[in-house]
Amino acid sequence: MGSKTIDSPPMHIWKTLPIPKYLLFFVPLTLGLHHAHAVSPTMEFSLAALAILGLVVVIGAATEEVAMRVGPVWGGLLNATFGNVTELIIALMALGKGSYEVVRGSITGSILGNLLLLLGLAMIAGGVKNKTQSVSRTGASASVQMLALSLFALMIPSVTMHFHLFDPRLTAAAAPVMAAKLSIAVAIILLVAYALNLVFSLWTHRFTFRSDEGHHEEPRWSLRAAVGVLVFTVVGVALLSEVFVEALDRMIHESKVPISEMFLGVIVVAVVGNAAEGSVAILAAFKNKMELAFQVAMSSAIQIALLVAPVIVIYSFIFTDRPLLMAFNPFELLALWSGVLISAFALQDGETNWFEGAMMVLVYIAFGCVFWFHP
Repeated sequence: MGSKTIDSPPMHIWKTLPIPKYLLFFVPLTLGLHHAHAVSPTMEFSLAALAILGLVVVIGAATEEVAMRVGPVWGGLLNATFGNVTELIIALMALGKGSYEVVRGSITGSILGNLLLLLGLAMIAGGVKNKTQSVSRTGASASVQMLALSLFALMIPSVTMHFHLFDPRLTAAAAPVMAAKLSIAVAIILLVAYALNLVFSLWTHRFTFRSDEGHHEEPRWSLRAAVGVLVFTVVGVALLSEVFVEALDRMIHESKVPISEMFLGVIVVAVVGNAAEGSVAILAAFKNKMELAFQVAMSSAIQIALLVAPVIVIYSFIFTDRPLLMAFNPFELLALWSGVLISAFALQDGETNWFEGAMMVLVYIAFGCVFWFHP
């Protein structure tokens, strides 16, 4: 590994962080202004978002250091896990504030953002220096299939809630009760599917996800330093997420700006929550490590659908008076299926380029407009 990875003093770690590290200065500023009640909800929300972005960039850098030691599959899984910790913390705190539309929207936005925005930007970044980049076709097929199956499961409670008029035996009063029972059942099924996905991708068929990228970049931090940074930044994200959600709740109820909860959840909260894996995926693609970028994006989307969403639902059934139903808006279902289908078509040949990435980003922007204008 070299002597430079034996000791990683704070100044060395600071110098090796990407430029967005300067957003970390918003962390003490945000916490101080929050406790002093010195700014408006909109300003506090914006400052908290910038502070969280600074922390998740550090999370991304630390997980990339670990990924250099464990390979793209484990690295993608690790980065998605720590990246989605932010999403999970924000969602659980939003549940406590009763912002159920924001939570559902953040689930939609995280999956959609990983499949279209993150993967699209990674393709564009990789295409700056490379005409084409390759990913494992078998791995891409397995990941897309897993997402499609999970979306079929997520659709079941949604269909019960939104299309109960087509079943004369399912009354308007009975539909929410059935949707609640189906939500908890689907959550358990998805957790089982996630466990099976881990067995498939990390053990029995790990070879299908290996790449021949041939990069041997050396870690710049020690393993102990990377793990320590991860622990401290996750704690920081937890503290700032409370400020972020409180400001979000106040902004929804007090702000005169006509922003729907759906847009805040699908676009704003999801982008903030997924910035960690986003920064790693884009940087990896730029370094011609598209397999790692693909694994980060797909692992994150799969984790949101198969792990984060079920955990949130089960948590709401146990610890809140009002369970969270997996009853997504028809526009959200359309967006999710569009993301799965478009990413499947883009990855089916095992090659990516900047033009495919640009088209995916444009589709994401189009759906952003839909949620912006949604009442």
